[in-house]
Amino acid sequence: MTKWKQFARRVTAWFLPERCVFCGEVIAPFAVACRRCRETLSVIQPPICHYCGARKKECHCGKRRLSVDGVAAPFYYEGAARDGVLRLKREDDPDAIAYFARQLCTVIRREYQVEEIDGIVFVPMTVRARREREYNQGELLAHAVGRQLSRPVYNALVKLYETPPQKALDLHARSGNVLGVFDVTDRSVRGKTLLLVDDVLTTGATLHECAKMLKLYGAERVPAAVIAVRKITEKTDEIV
Repeated sequence: MTKWKQFARRVTAWFLPERCVFCGEVIAPFAVACRRCRETLSVIQPPICHYCGARKKECHCGKRRLSVDGVAAPFYYEGAARDGVLRLKREDDPDAIAYFARQLCTVIRREYQVEEIDGIVFVPMTVRARREREYNQGELLAHAVGRQLSRPVYNALVKLYETPPQKALDLHARSGNVLGVFDVTDRSVRGKTLLLVDDVLTTGATLHECAKMLKLYGAERVPAAVIAVRKITEKTDEIV
């Protein structure tokens, strides 16, 4: 960043204070995150388990396969990262989207062969939910990632009807909650490798269903990248 841009950003901060990308608190220019969030940010260090996205030394997923061809994430879904994901669901913050997209692209370039990715897809919302919230954070992330990786974004998936929030259900109910919910509207996915982008993976049921439908319509491979994954503390046979 040039000295002029740094000066302009500091001047702007007097009128539009910068906010922590995780909690939204006002912070100093260029700080990105507040001190509390930096201290509670749980970063996933490589090498990672591609079944669940966790660090291999901390993985207890039992290698339960999803329809996605790998999971990669910069953070665990706890502390500041959890606050950041929940904030994205409540508030459209372009700076936070840009920051999380950069973090996603770092792990995407590290874990996947970017030249093999034909395009980006995202988990859709129903028309009604999209209208009420006025944005889809997954869609915003996908477009930001697409710009950074120079890949097109496909609006390939549709959510057919509204379902209870996954967070309100136990692990056993989450898989059935999204069964048959998604469909594919763009038949050009056939033969393509599509990167599926979302904000968080907890049980993996939503990504599993989306990838399954894309493959039913001919997609070759569907690797996934999310901001954060749930840390599993003991071996489980559940979809992770």
